Amino acid sequence: MNAAKLKHVVIVDRCGSISAAARTLGLTQSTVSRSLADIERETGYAIFDRRARDVIATDRGRAFLSRAARIISDLEQLAEDSRLNRLQEETLIRVGVCPASMQGLVNKAVMELIQSRPDLRLHLEATTVNGGVRALRRGDIDVLVGPEVAMKSPEDFAFERLGALKTYLFARRTHPLAARSSLKKNDIAAYPLIAPDKLSWHADKLRALYAEFGGDAARRMHVIEYFPLIADIVAESDAIGVVSAEYSQTKTFKQRFELLDFDFFEPLTVGFAVRKRWLPTAAMRVFQSALKEFPPAA
Repeated sequence: MNAAKLKHVVIVDRCGSISAAARTLGLTQSTVSRSLADIERETGYAIFDRRARDVIATDRGRAFLSRAARIISDLEQLAEDSRLNRLQEETLIRVGVCPASMQGLVNKAVMELIQSRPDLRLHLEATTVNGGVRALRRGDIDVLVGPEVAMKSPEDFAFERLGALKTYLFARRTHPLAARSSLKKNDIAAYPLIAPDKLSWHADKLRALYAEFGGDAARRMHVIEYFPLIADIVAESDAIGVVSAEYSQTKTFKQRFELLDFDFFEPLTVGFAVRKRWLPTAAMRVFQSALKEFPPAA
């Protein structure tokens, strides 16, 4: 049964005549009459008794019209809900960053987004690598920024590279290793290390370092996802942390810390992933453009 014709019949009932319904709908009277005839042909009975200037529902027609009105109302509500959802999608972008220690690397892109498009709203969350992949797959986030190794395998993701992220080990400026050159693995393994994520590539490398010298990583390594806290711990103890090459060049970092002379981590390709089967919204496209202009890696 055609929904448009069903609506025509409901409007006829509300207006009390075919001519009045036609004016309300902005249609010709013959169009509305055909819709009514088609519906009555499908039902097999008369919906209205026709009179000289108006119509009145038959007993069977009244029951039909009551149900038809509910259906039309549901369809109109569905259309309105869809419109509101579409508007929300066009102005809201949900972004995950993994691991959490990378969150600061998207600051420039975030600022560009907010300053250039004040109409958009950003929901930004730091997450673990595995947690971010699950959230993107479920549709809880729209874009996931992180390492390619975590996101290139799932067949339902489309990944775009943004650059290679270089990270270093760092310590407080008065740390026993800060002034030494040509450090070796055993020099590093003698101190507690802070991994920025339990399931990140950094954590795997640090665990392997302790294992090489017979140490228990669980007892020697911290796992902290909040970089400001990592920095405070490193500044006040002998612990060694991990920092991005970009942040290591800032004045704030150089005033407090030293990069250790130990090239431990290979450059890691980072970028962003989206779900292949979902078309990007306007908000997603704007954020992706900001990421490309201000990538989290060189």
